[in-house]
Amino acid sequence: MIKKLSFIYQRYSINNYSGVKLATQYHVPFVLEYNGSEIWINRNWGKPLKHESLSEHIELLNLKAADIVVVVSQPMKDELVARGIGADKILVNPNGVDPEKYSPNVDGSKILKQYNLNRKTIIGFIGTFGRWHGAEVLADAFGRLLHEFPEYTDQVQLFMIGDGETMPQVRKNLQKYNITDACVFTGLVPQEEGPSYLAACDILVSPHVPNPDGTPFFGSPTKLFEYMAMGKGIVASDLDQIGEVLKHGKTAWMVKPGDTVSLSCGLKSMIDDIELRQRVGNAARQEVIAKYTWKEHTRKIIEKLKERCEYQTLFETRCISASTHNNKKGVGQDCS
Repeated sequence: MIKKLSFIYQRYSINNYSGVKLATQYHVPFVLEYNGSEIWINRNWGKPLKHESLSEHIELLNLKAADIVVVVSQPMKDELVARGIGADKILVNPNGVDPEKYSPNVDGSKILKQYNLNRKTIIGFIGTFGRWHGAEVLADAFGRLLHEFPEYTDQVQLFMIGDGETMPQVRKNLQKYNITDACVFTGLVPQEEGPSYLAACDILVSPHVPNPDGTPFFGSPTKLFEYMAMGKGIVASDLDQIGEVLKHGKTAWMVKPGDTVSLSCGLKSMIDDIELRQRVGNAARQEVIAKYTWKEHTRKIIEKLKERCEYQTLFETRCISASTHNNKKGVGQDCS
């Protein structure tokens, strides 16, 4: 039997209302972590749900019942407010990183040797190759770069870490330029080994693309904060929160989302200027330590609980997670 339960924290997943039931049963506050409508995700990046109206009802039930709704971006908050959810109970809290786990001190030499990454500059991408990640845009931009500047062919490698839906298109784009030999694929890798894979890279890329229906990009890519913590040169899409977290020329090289020419130019700038990528990499790490650690992420949730629920302190509580989410499948499991 659970005693002295202080609050329920649930990461929302489709058709799950266990948090609502438990919070009602134990008369405690209900905190809902909401990372986007899975109804929208299935409509735009998958197949529409068979019982969509029921799923929509359960989703709204959770949102209305929650004392606090934690979202990762302002566009997501705006969307919920438009649906009738009170703005005062919504906390915008971007994703974060453990800066001790993801650090410039991580050794990537084993990965370099394992995958025969022996060229002067290694460009890396990590993820599950979802439609929103833009991995196929990166492949096309890399191909364009080597086509226009063939002298890079023996100097640069593209290191694609992970696997997923858009991988066939990624390979097709590389084959179009006949440069598959310049790209190394890992397949899915254990999440705990992610830092060593990133450590093997000189440049890290976040080529996210706009939403297909024209709505604002609502994601908060975890990879973005992991990249920053590694202290590497970053090339990233100037897209909603990504463009708010990173600043062009200061903490990253920003490019037009979905634009292969812009991305290719960004890659070239980082390849050619080692001092630039060191400078922006160091600045990005300082920024992530100051603002985007998981410790800071948790602190904001506790402060919101204090504000709305007369909550005491993190260290005086016991909590239960009603989430069925498993975050140990592999690197880049987030939908952002």
